[in-house]
Amino acid sequence: MRAAAAGRTANPALTLIGEIPVPQMTGTWDHLTVDPATRRLFMSAQDQQIVYVVDLGGHAPIHRITGAFDRPQGELYVPRFDRLVVTNGRDGRVRMLHGHNYRVAATLGLSMGADMIVFDARHGVIYVESGGTDSRRGPGWLAVIDPGSGELLGKITTGYRAAALVMAHDSARLYVAIPGLDQVAVVDTDTRRIEKRFSVPGRPASMALDEGRHRLFVATRTFPGDPRPPTFNVLDADTGRVIASLASKDATEDMYFDPADRGIYTSSLDGFVQAYRQIDANRYRLVATIPTAPHSGTSQFVPRLDELCVAAPPYAGHPAAVWVFRTGS
Repeated sequence: MRAAAAGRTANPALTLIGEIPVPQMTGTWDHLTVDPATRRLFMSAQDQQIVYVVDLGGHAPIHRITGAFDRPQGELYVPRFDRLVVTNGRDGRVRMLHGHNYRVAATLGLSMGADMIVFDARHGVIYVESGGTDSRRGPGWLAVIDPGSGELLGKITTGYRAAALVMAHDSARLYVAIPGLDQVAVVDTDTRRIEKRFSVPGRPASMALDEGRHRLFVATRTFPGDPRPPTFNVLDADTGRVIASLASKDATEDMYFDPADRGIYTSSLDGFVQAYRQIDANRYRLVATIPTAPHSGTSQFVPRLDELCVAAPPYAGHPAAVWVFRTGS
């Protein structure tokens, strides 16, 4: 791992500890996922049709998965099934790969724009979003899939495109950000129906959840013709009531809550990472804003390592890299 430049960040909430170069990568990154047991980070290089495998322990790329993708976007590693699930935005297929040898175990066709994935541990299924009338990809919907067999078990219509999915672990709830409606839809995962909708002061782009204090964190972003500034919002996870709203960098792509240090960490396409601190259930403050690289919107938080891994594409003569931040109080 290449050492971080001295003085690049001195904020204890987010400390850049190094960069892992991925020199063969070109184009832009999409989503990331991690196998915490083996410390493998999987990264979608959507323009190359490749998924890179990076060893966070050895701090180096170790493998490139090729031949199975058509614009790989969403990714999720499911330890219970040893499956690497990859969505493909162009052909709308979900490919489930064996985690130990990366061979395709199952393939399921959905619709164009197949992207975000989340695992429902209570029911042993994954949810995958695709489509969206607002993105001209047909009706938006959530597919309910068996990650072992690849069987389609059900579907939930959202109409509009979903931008983020957050699964609760202590209750049967899935939160679905729908920017075209300024809403977060709440799905009952027992009945597989939308049970309520929360209004958001802007177009929601990413989310995280604090189940202990019943708080849903929602970042909004700007869209053409929409003058509302980007914000970081705290909602009551049960009622949707807005409790706090703070300034945010635009184009937030990923967000994570760490209950160990009460930190909320974000990464944005504008080239920034930010850290918010939860003082108590109703009070929050922005504690760090650190520049990264242009279009470094996607990231992966690794709680076991207290690390936020940010995917930086090539820019200004610099190769693509994983920027590794140490998180803390």
